Amino acid sequence: MDIANILTRNEKEISQVEEEKLQQERMLGLFSEHPPSLDPEAVGRAMQWILHRIHDLEDKKRSLLQEKEALHVDLAFALESNRGGNGDNKGN
Repeated sequence: MDIANILTRNEKEISQVEEEKLQQERMLGLFSEHPPSLDPEAVGRAMQWILHRIHDLEDKKRSLLQEKEALHVDLAFALESNRGGNGDNKGN
C-alpha cells in the first residue's frame, strides 16, 4: 500500500476515534445525570468503564497522530527521492 493510501486510512481512523470518544463523553454525561432509582454502584462501574474507554481512545489517537507524522516524513523523503534530490535543495 502506498503512503498516500495509508495516510487516507490514518485520517479516517483518527476521525472514527474522535467520533467514538465524543459518543463516550456524551454517554458519560448521561450517566452523571442518572435518575436516583438506578443502582449507584452499577452507574459507578459503567462510568469507570466509559472513562477507561475514553483513555484508550485518547491513547489510540495519539498513536495515530504519531503514525501520521511519520508517514508525512516518509512521503517527503519519497517525493525528494523521486525528484532525484539529495535533501539539500542545491541545484533545484
